[in-house]
Amino acid sequence: MKSDHSNQAQRLAYLRRQSGMTLREVGDKIGLSHSRIDAYESEPNIRIKMDKLRLLADLFETTIEYIETGVERKMHLVSETQDVSSVIASQLADDTEEYETLPFVPFSAYGTFGESCHDPHYGDYSTYKILRRPGVDYRGAVVVEVRGNSMAPRYPDQSCHVVRPVSNGDWQYAMGVHCVSLRNPMFVIKRIVSNTNGMIRLRSDANGEEIEIELGDINCMWKVGEKVYEPAED
Repeated sequence: MKSDHSNQAQRLAYLRRQSGMTLREVGDKIGLSHSRIDAYESEPNIRIKMDKLRLLADLFETTIEYIETGVERKMHLVSETQDVSSVIASQLADDTEEYETLPFVPFSAYGTFGESCHDPHYGDYSTYKILRRPGVDYRGAVVVEVRGNSMAPRYPDQSCHVVRPVSNGDWQYAMGVHCVSLRNPMFVIKRIVSNTNGMIRLRSDANGEEIEIELGDINCMWKVGEKVYEPAED
């Protein structure tokens, strides 16, 4: 359902008041000054980095989606005749139906993620909770942070996207935007614009620069899917 708090600043102020914490206490817990937290609560269009949004969501026991959009889960009210344990079970079922928790790969983990793709240890990564889309397959999917604006405007700096592994038998057919781990090693997010005779041409959307690689140079590949986070404009 939609919250009555109409913008991000009001929602953050509400969440802090509900927690009983001061501006300074919140700032101390997420590594910011109290004046920065005050700015978060007074400037509706302020840009908050993904790592800070995640810390705020965890601190206030909510989701990034709620902070940004005001969308929250419907709460279940317990009547006098209801068993509390059955209500808790129902709430857990609702969580399973509405949200998907995926491993989160920030820019700093590109190298490890690319090198370990054949034997992934997703337990080493933090997680990202997203609203589940009916009928969508999330097996093997992870959320990857884009860094840099080479793929702007559709894939801007700090945006986050669900990516899904592509089996090596399908690399020769791949087209569109992919994350590609190369054996050299290098990890890139580019658009595949040509894929013939064992050669793949990758292009940056923002400036049109292209590189060409052989299929044999690829370590792993992931198809870039739906966007789950986009930072606010400056």
